[in-house]
Amino acid sequence: MSAASAPPPAEHLDVLIIGAGVSGIGAGHYLKTGLPSKSFAILEARGASGGTWDLFRYPGVRSDSDLHTFGYAFRPWRDEEAIATAPRILTYLRETATESGLDRHTRYHHKVVSASWPTERARWTVRVEHPGTGERTTLT
Repeated sequence: MSAASAPPPAEHLDVLIIGAGVSGIGAGHYLKTGLPSKSFAILEARGASGGTWDLFRYPGVRSDSDLHTFGYAFRPWRDEEAIATAPRILTYLRETATESGLDRHTRYHHKVVSASWPTERARWTVRVEHPGTGERTTLT
């Protein structure tokens, strides 16, 4: 393989979070506040955050759990309605991500296609595809 056709070197991060939904946003917040010196990224295959609350848009979609207990401890649900519609939950999630400074750590259109743990290297190797272009990159 010539130098001109060699793949770019892998980018190394301390932590990689897969998905910018409820759990990914929560994990990102706690990582950023608890271990601020660690480098990290949140990979989201789609072009938007919010996970389930952005993906499902059928009429009447709403929580089946009390949002006062479902919400984040670091940013409690303040809405009067405890059982909320998807758009209200999505707003809450996106505001939380923005207020936590996670927007600059989130990489949209980054679909994980494989992950392996080479024991001799003792670190994950994650292959990511960029839907639309088909370009692939590697993260460790």
